[in-house]
Amino acid sequence: MSNKPGTAREALLAELLGDVQILLARLELADKSAKETALAVTQATAQYRSQVDELVDKLRTETASIIMKTTEHAAQSLVGQQQETLQKAATQAMQLVLNEQLLKRSRLDWLMAAAVGAATAAAVTLALIALRFQLT
Repeated sequence: MSNKPGTAREALLAELLGDVQILLARLELADKSAKETALAVTQATAQYRSQVDELVDKLRTETASIIMKTTEHAAQSLVGQQQETLQKAATQAMQLVLNEQLLKRSRLDWLMAAAVGAATAAAVTLALIALRFQLT
């Protein structure tokens, strides 16, 4: 009787060992397949990675160009605005100075014209008075 349970055990153990060996073989195949898949994915993505790197470089270059152009445009616009402001300020300053000088000059001219008018009137009056006394 002891031979039969031992034989049945041995048979079960042999079958179990056979199943474990089949599982190990399948695991080795699965591991090999996973490694091959990972290698294939790495190789396939290498092409896309290089394309993405090229696109990133182009985007960096284009972005830098856009930033440079925008900055240059803003600087030119600012310089233009400053020039316009300075020109307006200079024009206003010149107008103020000229207006003051014209007002002073106009006052002097009016005073001079009044003085000349008064002198002329006085001379004419004196001449008329002298003529009247000579005629009489």
